[in-house]
Formats: sequence, structure tokens, C-alpha cells
Amino acid sequence: MTLGMGTFVWMAVTQANANQAAVEQLAAAQSSAMQARAASLREDIAKARAYNRRIAATPQVIGEALFDGESPAGDFSFRDDAEYHAILDLGDGIMGALRIPKIGLTLPIRHGADDYVLANGVGHLHGTSMPVGGASTHTVLTGHRGLADKELFTRLDELTAGDPFYLELGDGTVLAYLVHDIRVAEPHDTAMLAVRHDADLATLVTCTPVMLNTHRLLVTGRRASMPDVAPPPEEAPGDRHPKAVSAAASGGCLTVGWGSTAVTGDGIRRRAASPPRHERSGLT
Repeated sequence: MTLGMGTFVWMAVTQANANQAAVEQLAAAQSSAMQARAASLREDIAKARAYNRRIAATPQVIGEALFDGESPAGDFSFRDDAEYHAILDLGDGIMGALRIPKIGLTLPIRHGADDYVLANGVGHLHGTSMPVGGASTHTVLTGHRGLADKELFTRLDELTAGDPFYLELGDGTVLAYLVHDIRVAEPHDTAMLAVRHDADLATLVTCTPVMLNTHRLLVTGRRASMPDVAPPPEEAPGDRHPKAVSAAASGGCLTVGWGSTAVTGDGIRRRAASPPRHERSGLT
């Protein structure tokens, strides 16, 4: 019993330390980027929005083109797409941050979904909109679940309809999303990840069930204006469960098993040195 309890304590402490390390890494990247590249960051976000307009205007190819569920996985880093990796890079491939107050999670978002990316935060699924919001965008973020030493998306299944989560951009902009759809899909069913005309969506993806990993859990949020519809992050309901909850799950999950499918796509808050400004024009 002592050995078993000691193992769970080790897992909880290790996960908490990993979460804190990810937050500190993200903060350092954001601080450095904002100090050195304030004007450049705004230009970078404009490029990301232009990239998203092209995504919405052409048939999407989502995920790794060589992965069919049976053949060995291909290059999930997508290093061959130089333009993709050049946009929204705050350092170490970090594009921004994902924040989910209900499960006490703040993680960096990086380009692609290779081993390094998913071991150190969440990945952005290539072929989907970059995480900067806007009409006719659908950004998809993928994460591991059930790792012994890192929590990551292990508790994603605790989210329910109406729960807020947030995307934080390098320039201090915070985008709020409210969960409106939760479903389980086959690994190759990417139809739900396509851009929808005029909608501003963000989907969080991980494997399910834990250890079996035969399907994908999709948690989709719709953009909401802040603070009149969605609360600011610091006012959202927080984590009521100890971090040890996630330590009971083991058997890591790789969430990059999305086949290549061609599909036709059908509240801002800024944190800066000046007082925060709430903009009520966000899509709801």
C-alpha cells in the first residue's frame, strides 16, 4: 500500500512540476516576444489571419497525408511547410497558449504535432486555421492524455457544455470560447474539424478511452465576447479537483492519427501595460 500510494504521489508531484515548467516556459517566450517584437507580432498575427483566409477559401487537407492508420506515421512536424512555421513563432515554435481554468491547465501551443511538441504542451493540427480567431476559422489543437509524468489533456473529458477556455496570443490578446459540442469520433473522421462559414471555432482533440486510444474525443468551443458572455480567465470557475486525479490514468495517447481528408470549408480581451480593454464584438 505504501509503495502504491508513493507512486501516485510521485505522479501527482511530477505532473504539477511539468505543468509549472510549461507555464514558466510560455511566460518567458511571451515576455521576450512582447518586449523585442511588439510591432512585428502585430504583423505576424495579420499574416496568420491572411493564412486563415486562404484555408477557408480552398479545400482543406487536415493532418498527415501519409498516415492511414496502418502504415507508419509520417512527419507530423510539417517542417516542409516553411511558411507555416514562419508565422506566429514566439520562440521554440510557440504560437500562443491554451488556458482551461476548469481543469487548471495552461499550456503552450506549438506548430505541428510531433513528439517534442506533444511532450511539452499542445500541438496545432496542420491544415486547420491558426489560433488567432476570426470569422470562418476553425483551429484544432491536439494533446496527449494519460501520461504518468505530465497531465496535458488527461482531464479534457471533465469539460461540459458552457465551460470557457481561452487562446492567448503573443501580443496579449485573449480569445474566449465556450464549449458547445462534445463528441467521440473515429481517428480518420475529420469532417467535424473543417472550417464553417462565418463561424469562429476551436476544437481540442485527444485520444479516448484512456489506454485503449481507439477513438478521438473532440471538444469544440464557439467564440464568445468577453466579459458580457464569457468571463475573463481570472474570473472563470477554477479547478476544484486535486492534480492527483489525473495521476490515476496511465497509458499515453498520441493524438496525431488523423488521416488526410480533403474537405471544403464552409470576445477579445487584451492584456498589456495599460488597463485591460474589453471588446464586445466577439462572435457568439
